[in-house]
Amino acid sequence: MGVRFVELEEARAASGLRVVVATGVPSPWSQAALGAFDVKGLDYLAVRFRRTDEEIKRWTGSRNVPVALYDDEPPRTGWAEILALAERLGGSVSLVPDDDDTRVRMFGLSHEILGEGGLGWSVRLLLTHASFATGGSEGWPLPVAAYLAPRYGYAPERVQPARARAILVLRLLDRVLAESHARGHQYLLGDAPSAVDIHCAVALAPIVPMPEVECPMLAPVRHAFETLDGEVRNGVSEALLAHRALMFARHLVLPVRS
Repeated sequence: MGVRFVELEEARAASGLRVVVATGVPSPWSQAALGAFDVKGLDYLAVRFRRTDEEIKRWTGSRNVPVALYDDEPPRTGWAEILALAERLGGSVSLVPDDDDTRVRMFGLSHEILGEGGLGWSVRLLLTHASFATGGSEGWPLPVAAYLAPRYGYAPERVQPARARAILVLRLLDRVLAESHARGHQYLLGDAPSAVDIHCAVALAPIVPMPEVECPMLAPVRHAFETLDGEVRNGVSEALLAHRALMFARHLVLPVRS
């Protein structure tokens, strides 16, 4: 069956694996969860999050997404917790390396992408800043920026560190990929994809948006992404874009669902 998108009532009444994900925007965190479940070939129900739907928030106990729920276990919201659940449920492949050193490196790199202060976090701050700096002509629409700013610690003095951090992480990923290619591998950490390959691929969506036919999104979201800080966009190498194309061609679902 794979994934089936359903309304809240059906998901809440069901057992097994369910996930609530962002709507109208290819959020790296939501896409990381969907990607892990899809690549592993797990069956699950998905609910599209609506910010104004208080029932979803009461069910999940969270005002953020993604949220993964399995049977009567506590909801999981962190990328690492969701990945751990996916691994426990099995599926057709493992996304966490068995080798200790490689596994630790994978989690470290994924934290650089999805963790607080990482690539995705920094890009979100830059999009918020662009909105405030231009009166909403760039970045998010002003109401969205005003909603996100206090939730994720926006302050003008954090903008330059966020820009530098995003560029640093992109350079790190490019270097890791080049080292892997030099060893004859196609993926970041070897000859098979791991979770960090998914995380790297989906994290590029707000920086270098995919075409509408491949990644439909709300027009204001696409405009925000297309007006992101030019220095950060220029930090995405051709090798990283080729890696993203490889992941979607072989492993991830197109068009991107959000």
